[in-house]
Amino acid sequence: MLAHFSDRQDSFTSALQVFPLFLIYQLGILLQGGRGHNGVDFVTRALIELCARDLDHYLLTLASLFVGYGCLLLILRPRGRFRSESMLPVLLESMFYAATMGTLILCVMQWASELVPTLAIGSLTTVDVVVISAGAGLHEELVFRLVGMAGLGWLLAGITGPRRAWLFALILSSLLFSVAHHVGPGVEAFSFTAFTYRALAGAFFGLVYHLRGFSVAAWTHALYDVYVLTLV
Repeated sequence: MLAHFSDRQDSFTSALQVFPLFLIYQLGILLQGGRGHNGVDFVTRALIELCARDLDHYLLTLASLFVGYGCLLLILRPRGRFRSESMLPVLLESMFYAATMGTLILCVMQWASELVPTLAIGSLTTVDVVVISAGAGLHEELVFRLVGMAGLGWLLAGITGPRRAWLFALILSSLLFSVAHHVGPGVEAFSFTAFTYRALAGAFFGLVYHLRGFSVAAWTHALYDVYVLTLV
C-alpha cells in the first residue's frame, strides 16, 4: 500500500485503471437510450460514427474492447507491469480526495467572500448518478486535465519555462472546466458562486492529476460526483 504513494501513476497504468469507468459509462448510456451523455464525450460520438449508428456493431465494438482489456491484463500481470491489486489503493485514495474536496472548497469560498454555491441539479435515479459520474470522471478529466492542462503545459514549457507553464495551464484549464458547465443547451444558468466553485474544483482535480496521475484524478472526479449527486 505504501509503495502506491511513492510515485505518480504512469500513463499506461492509468489507462488500464480508468477502463472500468469507460465500460460503466458506455453500458449506462446504452441501457438508458443515450441519457446521461457527457457534453465533452467525443469518444462515444466517434464510436457511434465508426459503427455507422448500428446497435449490433456498437455492441460488438464494446465487447471487443472489453475482451481486449481482459487479455491485456492477463498478458501484463506475469511481467509485473500491472497488478489488479493496484486498483484498491487508487480507489481508497480517490475516495479520500472526493470526500474532502467539497468541504475544502466551501471553506475557501466562505473565508474569501462568505459565498456558498447552490448547484442546480435535477431529479436523478441511482443509475443516472452512476452513469453521469463515470462519464464526468473519465471524459472531463481526459479533456480538461490530460489534453487541456498537460497539453497546454507542454506547449508553453519552452516559452515560459516548465513551472510557469504548468501554473498557467492549471489556471486556464480550471476556468475552461467551469465555463463548460454553463455553455450549451440544458445547462445550469451562470452564477458567480457556481462558476467559482467549479473553477476551484477544476484546480483541485488538476493538482491531483499533476501529483498523482490521470487515474487517481478520474476516479476522484467520478466518486466526488457520486457523493454530491447522491446528497442533492
